[in-house]
Amino acid sequence: MENILQSSSQTSLQNFRTRIAFIEFIELAVLGFAFWCFGAIVAISKPDINLIDQIVFLIITEGILLGSWAIYNGYIRLARAGGKIVDVGIWVMASILTSSYTFWAWTILDLNRILISRLFYRGDAPVEYAWSAQSKQIRKAWEQARKASSV
Repeated sequence: MENILQSSSQTSLQNFRTRIAFIEFIELAVLGFAFWCFGAIVAISKPDINLIDQIVFLIITEGILLGSWAIYNGYIRLARAGGKIVDVGIWVMASILTSSYTFWAWTILDLNRILISRLFYRGDAPVEYAWSAQSKQIRKAWEQARKASSV
């Protein structure tokens, strides 16, 4: 019985470590919560801040963090599917619409992805980055090869 439980827990850990998006989601949610906790500790000394304000701050913090990450992943998927011209076009439009926010958010998320992929990720799929057209091409070729081998 112990072998079955140990095998099952090791399998679920391996499944977790093969999904970089899931790893990033958990990590960013925890970082957002930690940031919120820090803000809540600072706010304890201020009597005019109530629980509702703290909950709104948590929702906004997590929304900005995870929303930026979702847009980042969406951009990567669209750029991979559309090729280099679509990649550059989306980046230029996002930069025009958001000024330097896109640049900084995608740079930070790329650096985070490098760190997470080296520390935790153990999947077969190549990791792709917003600032690397080559990583998107490699991932696209990997998916096509995988699709061809499964047919």
